[in-house]
Amino acid sequence: MMLVAGGLWAVAAGCFAADSQANEAGRKAEQTACVACHSLRLIDSQRLSAAAWGKEMDKMVGWGATVPDRQILLDYLTSEYSDAKPVPNPAISVGHR
Repeated sequence: MMLVAGGLWAVAAGCFAADSQANEAGRKAEQTACVACHSLRLIDSQRLSAAAWGKEMDKMVGWGATVPDRQILLDYLTSEYSDAKPVPNPAISVGHR
């Protein structure tokens, strides 16, 4: 029983490491492809489906964005800024009421 539990733990840890690496690769792709032209606030305020993110990426590439690995960036944007997630509240600047 301990052997099975240990094996399951190893599989779960491997999946977490793979997700973490994919997430980091996506974050780097976002920095490379998106931040060159606009802030992350613009992206963070979006909640789009995978298809809509794909169209948005195609539009940005048409305007000159460089996307080294389209699938990594698409997976990241779809995961982090999915239309299933709520839009975050806007940050309030100091002194603003």
